[in-house]
Amino acid sequence: MNKNIPNILTMSRIIFTPLVVLFFLLPIPNGIGIYISLGIYVLGCFTDLLDGKIARKYNLISDFGKFMDQIADKFITTTAMILVLFSGVTYVWLEILMLLVVVLRDILIGGIRMVAANKNVVISADIFGKVKSFFLDVSNMILMLFVALRITIDNVFVDVIGYTGLALMIIGVLLAIVSCINYSKNAVKALKNQNMQNENNTQNEVNI
Repeated sequence: MNKNIPNILTMSRIIFTPLVVLFFLLPIPNGIGIYISLGIYVLGCFTDLLDGKIARKYNLISDFGKFMDQIADKFITTTAMILVLFSGVTYVWLEILMLLVVVLRDILIGGIRMVAANKNVVISADIFGKVKSFFLDVSNMILMLFVALRITIDNVFVDVIGYTGLALMIIGVLLAIVSCINYSKNAVKALKNQNMQNENNTQNEVNI
């Protein structure tokens, strides 16, 4: 197994991101561009499942891969959120609020990870963060489908698709808040334990 395959899959999501934007915004008749954008987004989410499994199965986990995986996920997921939310899916205030929660949560956790990394502390992702990502990805897919269908079809069924996608996104945003709180608590605990261990090691060296 080529050791670069997981990293190639990870980097592909960054490459897919501008393509998702391009086809979503291109004025192709009957929403065909949005369907293509949706297909690329689904493919990007599929690579997110593959890269980690391949890296773990063949022992190809690397620091670069772990770092870029987080960046790539945020690139494509947040971009898709911006596209669907500002396509008239919901109220402006709710759009801005949900985006702020997700973006600020990622910034905060990114900062915590940097501090922890400088102290050689590894803080694993929690289950809330993983479930959050699932809900946001699925909601993005459903809302992209809604935006495409709405161009040519106007009925209750299409509206139900839109409300379903929006409900799932709200759940994802709430999980983002929960995961941020939980991750922060775990980070504080891990950093305190690291400081205590360092103090004990220093004290032992003095005693010696």
